[in-house]
Amino acid sequence: MSRSHPGSVRFSLEGRAAQGKRVALLAVYALGAFAIINQGLGVTFLAPLANVWGAFAILALAWAALVRRAYGIKPSEPPWARYAAWYVLYTLALVLADLKHPVLALNAWTVDVEYIFVGLLVPLALDPEDALKVFYGVIGMSMLMGVDGWFQFLIKVPIPTQWLDVGEHVRTRVFSVMKSPAEFGANLELTLPLMLGLAAVDADKRRRWVYVAGAAIGLGALFMTYDRGSWLGLFASAFLVSAAFAPRILPAWAGIAGLALCVPSLRHRVFDLFNTVYLVKSSAGGRMALWQQAFDVMSRNPLFGAGLGYYGGYVATSHSFSAFSDNYYAKVLGETGMLGLVLFMAMHAAIVRDIMHVVKRASGTSRLLALGGLTGLTAVLIHSFVENLFEYNYTASLYYLLAGLLMTWGRSLPEADGAPSPWPKARMSDA
Repeated sequence: MSRSHPGSVRFSLEGRAAQGKRVALLAVYALGAFAIINQGLGVTFLAPLANVWGAFAILALAWAALVRRAYGIKPSEPPWARYAAWYVLYTLALVLADLKHPVLALNAWTVDVEYIFVGLLVPLALDPEDALKVFYGVIGMSMLMGVDGWFQFLIKVPIPTQWLDVGEHVRTRVFSVMKSPAEFGANLELTLPLMLGLAAVDADKRRRWVYVAGAAIGLGALFMTYDRGSWLGLFASAFLVSAAFAPRILPAWAGIAGLALCVPSLRHRVFDLFNTVYLVKSSAGGRMALWQQAFDVMSRNPLFGAGLGYYGGYVATSHSFSAFSDNYYAKVLGETGMLGLVLFMAMHAAIVRDIMHVVKRASGTSRLLALGGLTGLTAVLIHSFVENLFEYNYTASLYYLLAGLLMTWGRSLPEADGAPSPWPKARMSDA
């Protein structure tokens, strides 16, 4: 067939589109295994790539989305994209306004917004039928890290003394291949509800048992992190989602909380929050003092804050401008002011709203998967009140990746109760 023949052109475009999808799938699987890949690179001569390969994965997603659009497959952007655009553009304007330290501000901007593009690109680069397959791969990575957490507990892996409260005695605190129990806990609180949702959706009985076993292992690993923020995030999120969509099971959550507090180490960890010594230390130089500091920093320029890279985050601490804020919302407030915090929270509120639309349109076992996704994402948002979770590339990439996958999968759901989908189906142009 001649290369000038329309059929040969179409065949070429179809081949490029298939190639684009393969590249997108590889990029998504890599982002789902972010922590494991980083750890592997870190112990080889390829260690310098650990800081940049995530950006190449995002560029691969962008290339795949452009190829699909050239082929004529044009899925619409998720509704939350407009809020993301406002936040990205606002923070970029803060970078351009910082004439004193533009490189520092650009570095901080990259840390803040890089992985937002994952959530925006996944629905454009993948088809709805790809979503479940990718879920399986991403969740498998978390299962492996859960097993690694149990291994760390059994060998009593050494930990820094500052990871323990005064007078606290535990065997160890697990963190798998991550830098802290908080990061590992965030990964587990994101994926544990999805494991149970996939166990309900999957038609293969053997895989269902794998998901149930993975959830049991992950729940044990979450407990062994001894990270109160992760416990709070998952429990509070499950309670809120249940109150909104399944209020009949709320008494069960009260019973679970009561049983959990019967475990001495867990009870000690929780009730230490109300200990007078803890409150005094927190007010003097701990989390409460840092949160007050965020307000003080913002008050110097209430609308626009101190500027990106100057308070509460990785870049600010590496340049000795401040300590970590231990509250990502406080960090956003200090750096970008009230306007930045409103835009940031509006973006995440829109993500939650869009996932709630998926829940409302789902039925049967699919609804359980949608609820699991909503629970995991909400858990991270709650946990972020006591940790700088979106500063961790492991957590940020997984959060936005799962948000994008849930919205991509949501396009495959049939209309339910006459509710229109907020995402038009992918359409093929006639050209």
